[in-house]
Amino acid sequence: MKPAVQLLWWMRLYLLGLCISLSGCATQLAPAYDKTVVDGLAAVNTDTMILLASISNGTDKSSFPSRLDNYNSLIGRLDALSLQAGARPMPKNKVTDTINQLLDKRGSPAMSGDDSTPPSAYAIKKVSETLGKMRDVDRLQGVTAYEAQAFKGQAVIYLDQAITYENFLQR
Repeated sequence: MKPAVQLLWWMRLYLLGLCISLSGCATQLAPAYDKTVVDGLAAVNTDTMILLASISNGTDKSSFPSRLDNYNSLIGRLDALSLQAGARPMPKNKVTDTINQLLDKRGSPAMSGDDSTPPSAYAIKKVSETLGKMRDVDRLQGVTAYEAQAFKGQAVIYLDQAITYENFLQR
């Protein structure tokens, strides 16, 4: 009878150890959701669309000074958001593949797959670069309606990627 009690005691100890070791196994699939990034992204998205709508018929370089502060504010806010989104640790996983499938279903281009940077940080940086190029063109010669449409198209693609990714993290 003693060996049966001893075996039962060892089995309980083994199960307890197994439970403790498994409870410590939490696989993180993506960076943590950050409401401040989402809120900042929503605000900068609205302001970017307002700027793009205001130049949709084209601009003249002589009126550029009236838009300069708006450009600089948006670019600075986007750079800050990119830094904030990128500061979260990025675990190795297949989340980017899942998000790219969601984007593909919606007809949007896939995000690039840099495993060390959250895809939203990359996309936000690309929006900033797009607005920087648009600002430089506007300063030098003004922006034609076709150029405004092209800049908007590129900005919308990257904003869509960033918003999709950040909303996906909220789940």
